[in-house]
Amino acid sequence: MARARYKQLVDAFASDIRSGVLAPGTRLPTHRELAAREGLALVTASRVYAELEAMGLVSGETGRGTFVRETALPPAQGVDQLATATGTLDLNFNYPSLPGQAELLRGALRQLASSGDLEALLRYQPHAGRPHERAVVARYLASHGLAVESEQVLMVSGAQHGLAVAAMALLKPGDVVATDALTYPGFKVVADAHGLELLAIPLTPQGPDLAAFERLCRQRRVRAVYAMPTLHNPMGWVLDLAWRRRLVAIAREQRLLIIEDGAYA
Repeated sequence: MARARYKQLVDAFASDIRSGVLAPGTRLPTHRELAAREGLALVTASRVYAELEAMGLVSGETGRGTFVRETALPPAQGVDQLATATGTLDLNFNYPSLPGQAELLRGALRQLASSGDLEALLRYQPHAGRPHERAVVARYLASHGLAVESEQVLMVSGAQHGLAVAAMALLKPGDVVATDALTYPGFKVVADAHGLELLAIPLTPQGPDLAAFERLCRQRRVRAVYAMPTLHNPMGWVLDLAWRRRLVAIAREQRLLIIEDGAYA
């Protein structure tokens, strides 16, 4: 009977969350409040929330409580984002996964709210980004071995926007761009929109076949290569330094542009 009651509560919460009765961000009763309200043992109340969290419907935050998660985007927003259980490998999208990343974001937002020129953020921004922000990124790149002037840095609204800007600035309709035989669908959309021809690089179990890529460059007039060596979408590869150096060497020899999608690098 106790198990039936526990399952009924899980099902009731799940139904209310999925139907929108409990909106995303709603703070649920504490474990003790739920136990007192429903006449349950504290361990049973905790089990109800644990199962809801495993279903991807709520998130528990130490010291703050249990909150309803955002499980779907409104229709026509371009992405249908379904809740996944904790520990599930969801191959629909690549997501950064860092321990405590929610708290890192919370801290950064607090710093933003308590300092800086917030008034400036309410106005239209320069198309390439604000000069001091571009300088910050340039210094960061320089510390990692890529010396660029701040004027060469563009601030973009996400990777898809950056890919579109790169295609418009560096390529023209009809250009041939080599890319992995299985590659990020967003880049295929960019190529289609800008009239680019994609040339497939065969894959091996370890990564894209660079020997085959060299042969393709001898057969076709390739203008650029699109690569995602860190957390490849959809293969999940993180390719080693030797592979990256060889790709650079081929690009220099063939005088190719490299478009590196390093959103998670």
